[in-house]
Amino acid sequence: MTNYTKRARFTHIIGYTEKDFIPHYTTTFSMKLCHKVFIECFSVLRVLSELLEEDQGLGAHTGVVVLSPSVGVRYFWCNKSLRPCGDIVPLQCPNCFALRVLRFSSAGPGRYKAKCHCQWEQEYSPTITSAIFPVSGNGWAREMLYGGEADFQRVLSAPRNTYNIPL
Repeated sequence: MTNYTKRARFTHIIGYTEKDFIPHYTTTFSMKLCHKVFIECFSVLRVLSELLEEDQGLGAHTGVVVLSPSVGVRYFWCNKSLRPCGDIVPLQCPNCFALRVLRFSSAGPGRYKAKCHCQWEQEYSPTITSAIFPVSGNGWAREMLYGGEADFQRVLSAPRNTYNIPL
């Protein structure tokens, strides 16, 4: 049995990426998603990014994964002050141990720098490089787990009468 055949047995699976996940953080998001999918009959993939933009607070607690027969997508939250490029960074300076004093800035293409008021600084490379990041640096980024960008766009632009069948 091929991978695609195994994946074709479901329409959508939604999961969360945090190891120590607390489900009640997703209550508002889950209620909105159920309403859009089951009442208004929207496609999960089409409505998910819009719902995530409305629920930025969820991103501080967990990422969201959606799996469909043709594409798998992981959404993760980026914030210039707390999660540059989606990386979880320490809230404490490793040199002076002060809390919430680190400032982040660009350190060239594909890199960012953490700096503290005590003059400690370090450059980092993002752990995820294949994602589509928010232009402003704040918001939800998207990484393809399987399938390609063309497959994703094809699903997004599918007519409404094909929402519940695999593409």
